[in-house]
Amino acid sequence: MKIRLIFIFLILYVSITNAQETQVLHAGKDLTDYYTYRFPSFSDGIIFLKNGEQSAAKMNFNTFLWQMQLASPAGDTLTIGSPEEIDSIILNNHLFFYNKEYIEVIAGSDSLRLTAVQRVVHIDVIVTSALGESLRPAQGSGYEPFIVTGSKQLELANDLSVKKETIYSLVTKNGPVIPASRSNFLKTFANDKTSIDSFLKSTKINFNKRDDLEKLFLFCISRKM
Repeated sequence: MKIRLIFIFLILYVSITNAQETQVLHAGKDLTDYYTYRFPSFSDGIIFLKNGEQSAAKMNFNTFLWQMQLASPAGDTLTIGSPEEIDSIILNNHLFFYNKEYIEVIAGSDSLRLTAVQRVVHIDVIVTSALGESLRPAQGSGYEPFIVTGSKQLELANDLSVKKETIYSLVTKNGPVIPASRSNFLKTFANDKTSIDSFLKSTKINFNKRDDLEKLFLFCISRKM
């Protein structure tokens, strides 16, 4: 499958609630070897544009690049070139928004959503010294400078250490976006604080883990029904 990509340089962002991870990519490997997707295969989804138009396409969400990708009839994998025109995308009953970056809705109700955004903090080039030490002299925030020049594929020219962070947030319908922290869950669901506090004490919730946050969110929503 041919790959056509538009690399987006991501901006450093600091949040008080985030999950960080570091991944090492190896020189000579193709960048696409590291791709992971939200769903097992490309499937039919609907793109809703801000101008009111909508279109259907086969797509999947690339969780490595944190971008929505389309499958063309010719078998190419395409990254959407003007994502700022997107209002939202529905794929496999999952909802995604675009507001300067893709925002994945993990779970939600009519008035509140639990969302996730992943960003590249920085990319270091790993250089091994004569003493066998790993040095990291160069930094960046996008993959394009580290691709072999003139390569038809996306071959990596260097070993890279990629640091990413995932930011989990609570988003109200007309209110601000707030970190999905313990205190904010208790504030957001203040009318049921006692039962939620009891749930937190009896259930080990890691506020940097997607599944744990979804479990807590669904519990809180169920208390309002």
